[in-house]
Amino acid sequence: MVWVVALLVFSKAAAQTPEFNVEMEARNREFNLNTGEMVLLGDAVVRYGDGWILAADSINVNQQTGRALAEGNVVATRGDIRLTADRFEYQALEKFARIENFRVGNGRVYADGSLLEGNIDDFSFTDVSFFPGEPGTYLFKGRAKELALVDRNVVKGEKLSFKLGVVPFLIIPNISHPIDADTNLFKANIDYSGHIGGAIGGEFRVPVSSNARLGANIALTTKRGILAGPTSQYAWGDDDHFVNGWFTSGFIDDSADEVGVDVLGNNIGDKRFFTEWRHRQVAGDHLSVSAYTRYWSDSEVTRDFHEDSYNAMQDPDSYFEANYNGSNWQASLFMRASPNNFQIFTERMPELRFSLFPTRIAKGLYHGGTLSFAKLRQTRKFGVFGDLDFGDPSNLDSDRADAYYGLKFYKQLREGAQFSVQLGARATHYFDTAELLFRSPSEEFLPDVIVSENDRIGIRSSDGTRVHGEAGFDLKFTSYRVSEYQNKIWNIDGIRHVIEPIISYRYQPELENDIELAGIQDFMAFSSYLSPIDLEDRRDIDFIGEEHRTRFELRNRIQTRDKENGSRDLARFSLAIDHYLDDSLQVDDWSDLHLDFDITPAQWLEIGLFSRYDFTDGDLREFNSSIALTDTGYWKLGFGNHFVKGADLDQYFVFGDYYLNDNFKVYAAAKFDEVSDSFYEQRIGIMQRALEDYGLKYELRIYDGPRRETDFSIRISVDLFDE
Repeated sequence: MVWVVALLVFSKAAAQTPEFNVEMEARNREFNLNTGEMVLLGDAVVRYGDGWILAADSINVNQQTGRALAEGNVVATRGDIRLTADRFEYQALEKFARIENFRVGNGRVYADGSLLEGNIDDFSFTDVSFFPGEPGTYLFKGRAKELALVDRNVVKGEKLSFKLGVVPFLIIPNISHPIDADTNLFKANIDYSGHIGGAIGGEFRVPVSSNARLGANIALTTKRGILAGPTSQYAWGDDDHFVNGWFTSGFIDDSADEVGVDVLGNNIGDKRFFTEWRHRQVAGDHLSVSAYTRYWSDSEVTRDFHEDSYNAMQDPDSYFEANYNGSNWQASLFMRASPNNFQIFTERMPELRFSLFPTRIAKGLYHGGTLSFAKLRQTRKFGVFGDLDFGDPSNLDSDRADAYYGLKFYKQLREGAQFSVQLGARATHYFDTAELLFRSPSEEFLPDVIVSENDRIGIRSSDGTRVHGEAGFDLKFTSYRVSEYQNKIWNIDGIRHVIEPIISYRYQPELENDIELAGIQDFMAFSSYLSPIDLEDRRDIDFIGEEHRTRFELRNRIQTRDKENGSRDLARFSLAIDHYLDDSLQVDDWSDLHLDFDITPAQWLEIGLFSRYDFTDGDLREFNSSIALTDTGYWKLGFGNHFVKGADLDQYFVFGDYYLNDNFKVYAAAKFDEVSDSFYEQRIGIMQRALEDYGLKYELRIYDGPRRETDFSIRISVDLFDE
């Protein structure tokens, strides 16, 4: 909570003792022998050594006790802070101030109230109001009957209210809230879009103790009805032992005539909801726990009613993980569940893993490995074999054990040249796993096979083991050259070019295999980068086959000296490609050539590029680029593209920010899709700083092309201010 920032600055000024470095001036001066006070009358001014200037019609200053009393048109200024009041009293020995009918601001925050009293650590306000910018130009206003800062850490208040213009959107009877930028009280927004209609709502959490907050997530829409659900937040502990997390939810009886379909093409019902829970816990250096649960009624509910969550993750995931770390090992428990009926992935119910980190057993020789047991489950198999549903999810349960052990020997050949040899083996055993079988119309299944409806696909239970070996080496060279080139415009103080050629060779033969393709599988997820070359790093366990390849990498870095960090990168670029030998299962001899390129020669310029080129077919498989020009605090302009061949992805984007002043920023963005020949999203908006950590956003969005959203939407929101 940072509503009291400007007044806290003033209180720091009040802590200055007047008897030191004080200059006084006035048209008339009188000295009161009884009180020992200097009375300044007519254009009275007192200048303190820290830069504060106090002016009033009259000021009484006691240089013995440090008491100062200013009355009539009181004005206190320092830098861009300006405070006016009817009466100002300050006790230097107690460092206590009492200010009546005050107004204070610095262009970013303005506040007024009937009374401010207290010291730097504990002070309170009565009938206080807060505004972004100057009164009369705001859309946001906060007001409190009483508001106090306690122990310089906690804000306490009564009868707090907040408005957007003349519309009140949040009332809090009582508050006790730590000053912490990560624990803000609320988010609020006003929206209009064609498919939802007008909407007003927000999420707020009211402190019920120093460690917990409870609240609600509410949205009132003109076309869909009312969405509501409880929210909470909790946090306690210190840097070494802590627990924190949050929960949010929403439920709506959707009144739309046609809600639409989900990602699988199924009709969405009118009873819609979402719940999300995030938890993190650390107990010293050894134990850590994290959990994330997202339970949605359908794949589009957050897209319609909780946009921030949808933008963060379109495919919700739920997991629990606990890790215990030893000196050179780790034991972990991991669970991944699928509560949503529109998703397809392998659940872990649970997976236990033990990892031995690389540990030295002799000079240059290290060993390490992993051992895991997983109970796998796949709830449904949509779209794999047409519309076939295998029925009871228990039919696709499986248990699996996986183990890896490896040795690695390092040898420094000479300065800048390192050679390492790697040997290892990985074994995977399946217990009572679901095995998929296929047949032609003339073939028959074995008697223990469960046959599907179309008699062409069957499932049977089987055990089996796969074993793969690994042998290989890495040869890494490192060299650099230093130049004393200087350039003040680019802030370059010398240049160092570091180049690292790397050659990696791996032979991974299949030593044993007595099981067919398992029905529950961990396969390689799509990735633009080269797949892991080490056997222990492979996550597509059920698809590991014999491999024989050599990887060539060329890494480059261009650096300059930096006063704060020692050095900073001006440019970084790398090339990488794999060559598969004849006994590999890969169809092509060469993988795509990968180019990764970043240039950051100065704070005002950022250039990034990534591409994949297929030498076999002579095709550019992927090309992503971005360029951003920035004049910090004034403007930012950027543009780029995303292209992936075969994925119907060929898009371009441009965005820009322009700061009108410290309080206002205008921005715009446009995104064009070459496949649909449409500007599928355009945004233009204004961001206004309301408080130190809160901001207001006024945004117009225009959509085109095949989208769930209608042609345009308008949004006004209150949230954390994002530069």
